[in-house]
Amino acid sequence: MAPNEDSNESLASPDDRDDLPGELLGEDLVEPEPYLLSADETEAEELDATAPVTPTEGDAVAVDDPAQLAAAETVAQRARSSRPVRRTAEVGAAMAKGTATRARKRGGAQAVAARPTGPVQFVGESVEELKKVVWPTWSQVQQYFWAVLVFVLIVIAYVGLLDLGFGWLLLKLFG
Repeated sequence: MAPNEDSNESLASPDDRDDLPGELLGEDLVEPEPYLLSADETEAEELDATAPVTPTEGDAVAVDDPAQLAAAETVAQRARSSRPVRRTAEVGAAMAKGTATRARKRGGAQAVAARPTGPVQFVGESVEELKKVVWPTWSQVQQYFWAVLVFVLIVIAYVGLLDLGFGWLLLKLFG
């Protein structure tokens, strides 16, 4: 019987190994070893001789580069010391509810002026503050002008249409 295109029979002869179809390529491969299954994880680690061993607290570890180890320990120490620390119970007890918050000391940049300011001092301070302002360029002023103008025109059209609609509705209902 001659094989047709629909059958799974191979057209290649056993002598012609270069042109084998895909299902016949693995015929000369060796069967893999059977897998060993274990009941729990510790037994699986015992079976695997190449499993990485992680050191515990008491185990001695061989250090390849002492300078790198020292640098890593320094970084770890800085990381530990920069963590936020919880307040102790003593601090929380000192600030219990029902007690007044202690007053802040006057002075420094947050101090409030003790005497009232006059108009001359007010104008002088205002001029000093206006010198700190970053003023927009002329092109920015023009862009902002057109943006505000378009927005205002849209709001005018919206309110005008609402007014026209409600006026027409009221005339139909009561007129």
